[in-house]
Amino acid sequence: MSIDKLTIEELSPGDYEQEDYKIKIIVVGDSGVGKTNLINRFASDKFDTNSKATIGVEFVYKTLKINKEVIKVEVWDTAGQERYRAITSSYYKGAKGAIIVYDITNEDSFNNVDSWMNEVTKKGKTDMQFLLVGNKKDLVNDRKVTEQKGIDKAKELNMNLFEASALEKTNVNEAFNYLMKEIYLNIRREKNINTNNDEKIGQSGIALNTNKKNKKKCC
Repeated sequence: MSIDKLTIEELSPGDYEQEDYKIKIIVVGDSGVGKTNLINRFASDKFDTNSKATIGVEFVYKTLKINKEVIKVEVWDTAGQERYRAITSSYYKGAKGAIIVYDITNEDSFNNVDSWMNEVTKKGKTDMQFLLVGNKKDLVNDRKVTEQKGIDKAKELNMNLFEASALEKTNVNEAFNYLMKEIYLNIRREKNINTNNDEKIGQSGIALNTNKKNKKKCC
């Protein structure tokens, strides 16, 4: 099954009884690139012009339905400052995907993408899916990193690029949803589960909701 054939929709608590999947993703990048606003725009369609730097780690939830299965997504917002690296790195454990964010108006944040990639691959799971996001696309007049440079970097690191604007809601849901579809397909490949199988996958590939009907013995 390809990503293009997957359907995805947002759910509210009243739309489902229990999730089939529980998936954790982390969002990393330098301080000030807009990670928190990207996450809040995705999770609750909010944007805070006075957003402050994240201290340590925070997380939010969102529930999606992919391919008719319910997925509860934990999105972890990590601090970008160097002094918090020792704290936040421990929270990479169990993540199935990572979004690396840079600011298109800040070349230093782009140059540090490799450093973030090295840190996540060193401390995260080997089967993680990655996505590169160039944020603040709305500040086109202040751009320091061309889209082509972003594309080239994404190809170099074997991932896809989305240029986004948390302020204008541009490509925010598209980016997160694309990563979720990649994770979904990767988990299904790993577990060799087809759409008719009763087994479900939870956080870090652990089965959830595996209540199967007991076979009655004859006579």
